[in-house]
Amino acid sequence: MNRLAPAAPRVKESTLPGVGKKYVIELEEGGHVAVIVKPDGERQLYHFLEDEDRPCDVLTLEAPEAQQVAMLLGTQLIAAPDREDLQIALGQLDLEWVKLDEGSPIVGKTLLESQLRKRTGASVVAVLRDDEAIANPPIDTRFEVGDTVVIIGTPEQGEAARRKLEGDAG
Repeated sequence: MNRLAPAAPRVKESTLPGVGKKYVIELEEGGHVAVIVKPDGERQLYHFLEDEDRPCDVLTLEAPEAQQVAMLLGTQLIAAPDREDLQIALGQLDLEWVKLDEGSPIVGKTLLESQLRKRTGASVVAVLRDDEAIANPPIDTRFEVGDTVVIIGTPEQGEAARRKLEGDAG
């Protein structure tokens, strides 16, 4: 028997005056999940079993935690965009991925200490470390050997940043 892929779940949205927005997703296995999004970025997730008025699970996430969960879920559900498509979408901007080795002059320095943007014009948008992605890294993020630094800028800025990250003064 061939089983058809389930349709995308429908999301019901409503405004909760003075609280925020509420999104409800019906689950294929029965029951539903309600997500409350507050103006300060906090998210509350409520899991309701089928035919139950009270949630069986409640989870509160601060904005950074919600972002991390979204990234974890998104990486499993959405294929990475094609780099060529990204370049078209970004127009004159390029993304560069630079892996840091022991010879990189920024290893051991913080993002602030590296002065990468000031010296090259390129911005660090993420640091990939082991199985972790640090999106929009804070200025006190310290670079380590093996980190992959994701930078964005014009082609010239990207090349200047690559040279600085790799320790090539030329």
